[in-house]
Amino acid sequence: MMVPDMISCEYRFRLFVAGDEPNSRLAEKNLRALCLAHLANRHCIEVVDVLRDFEAALQAQIMVVPAVVMSAPRPVTLFGALTDESIVLAALGLKGVNQEA
Repeated sequence: MMVPDMISCEYRFRLFVAGDEPNSRLAEKNLRALCLAHLANRHCIEVVDVLRDFEAALQAQIMVVPAVVMSAPRPVTLFGALTDESIVLAALGLKGVNQEA
């Protein structure tokens, strides 16, 4: 049985960052804004600081940060600060997720 909080996590993200590095902060800000705008109440974001937990990055085969791994509903990995929203949405398959038909 799923925990109620997990039911709302239709989209699951792991964001790999390097401490307080400017591109890492920007990637987190951009991912949170994108999720708020397009996936409100349907996403979970786990932030992994590779300076504190480098083994998690190695296990996920992440060698460059910032990087975001979407594990659900389908696996996708993106690198960089996620500054071009239209490219990020298209890459994650989220274009038009909240748009009415």
